[in-house]
Amino acid sequence: MGKEIHGGVYSKEDVDNFRQRLTEETQCLEEWFRNKSFIKGLNKTGVELEAWLVDENMLPDPYSTEFLANLNHPQVVPEIAKFNFEINSSPYELKNQVFTNLSRELKTIWKTCSHVANKDNKVALLVGTLPSLRPHMLSTEYLSPQNRYSIMNDRVMQMRDRRPLYIRLEGKDDLYMYMDSVIAECAATSLQIHLSVNQDNAKRYYNASLLASPFLIALSANAPYFFGKELWDESRIAIFEQAVDLDAKSPKGHNVKRVTLGNGYVKKSLFELFDENLNDYPILLPEKIKGEVQQLNHLNLHNGTIWRWTRPIVGLTEDGRPHLRIEQRTPSAGPTVEDSIANTAFFIGLVDYFAQMQTSPEDCISFDEAIHNFYKASRQSYFCRVRWIDGKLHDIKDLMQYEIYPYVKQALLKRGIDKAEIDYYLDGIILERLKKGINGAIWQKAFIHMHGKRFQELIEAYIKNQSRGFPVHKWELK
Repeated sequence: MGKEIHGGVYSKEDVDNFRQRLTEETQCLEEWFRNKSFIKGLNKTGVELEAWLVDENMLPDPYSTEFLANLNHPQVVPEIAKFNFEINSSPYELKNQVFTNLSRELKTIWKTCSHVANKDNKVALLVGTLPSLRPHMLSTEYLSPQNRYSIMNDRVMQMRDRRPLYIRLEGKDDLYMYMDSVIAECAATSLQIHLSVNQDNAKRYYNASLLASPFLIALSANAPYFFGKELWDESRIAIFEQAVDLDAKSPKGHNVKRVTLGNGYVKKSLFELFDENLNDYPILLPEKIKGEVQQLNHLNLHNGTIWRWTRPIVGLTEDGRPHLRIEQRTPSAGPTVEDSIANTAFFIGLVDYFAQMQTSPEDCISFDEAIHNFYKASRQSYFCRVRWIDGKLHDIKDLMQYEIYPYVKQALLKRGIDKAEIDYYLDGIILERLKKGINGAIWQKAFIHMHGKRFQELIEAYIKNQSRGFPVHKWELK
């Protein structure tokens, strides 16, 4: 979905032609899996980091067109709303000082973004949901001007027969509202972590990423407020799932959702997911795309309109050789670049640990239990109990701190990451978060519970702390 599209009104012929090309490309992909054609030994990571633009009153500012033009940076691109943007990192080899290098790049870009915004009395902000967002701002006039967003919105609403989307969350407060567009997706700003995998271990890593999601959510939760209501610690999970609510019935008889943790574990290979894409998911954007079958243009566009919380990706090198990676999409943006890098490091160590267990954890935790863990962590972050491989329920924070954490560190050392890197990002940030029971959501709620529902002051204090660059466990509540 990162590339611009050009269509608008699609005909039945467009859909049929797209499906034919999608079928051919899926068959090509199946052959690659059968022949084990994917590059081995890639050991890389990279991230996408979404952000907000706010004005002097701490309200979302629909300023991204001017901002991006003034910035003129190839790694900073539009997002769905005029008050969002996205930073794309370079890919990095997972060795030595990878996280320091990734942090240095993101901090440099973030400093430039902040400087460009500040020149026009705006502020760039990393947060999962923006507490000051107002209902009237979730209208199509705030959609970014790129064709892909307006066309996607029109197609979603067309496929829903123009029925409004229903956003509902129940927490300390309750929220029930109808939406006539998908722009509520803008309120789900995230950190997206990419990790290269080999064909022979991809199944284990994909399932490991599903199982890692609740722990990553608990650590990174940063979205407790939506329209001034205290909802889930990671409200953006429910917001995103309901903002693009396109249920479909698969030929096998089960419902498939467009934004989803999935319909089960991968059994043999990642091809199962692309086969599911072809057979279970209606085509959202039947674009006319040029290119050879081996370029997988239709397959990748279609895959980009299915927002699995862990997404399988087929990439191609410059000389056309295919490789596999997974994209973990559950963590919130922020609160700082350092927090985001620490979350990335923890995720990579965690999936290494899960994927390399002698007994696959997916053999011990049913997929239904994995889903329960996922939503419990989304609602309560540290204050929930999740099912573990011993079949018992455990407090998620204690489970991470005392059981899982040492194995995550060992896994990163085994990767060849410098010990100083691991000490800084794991011991210095993740472990301190766990010890103090803090994440962005808990900090935000503590501020509001201390000062009352004064959201402008909350965001001002948040920005002040964020600009200092200290990770969230060191933030003040003044």
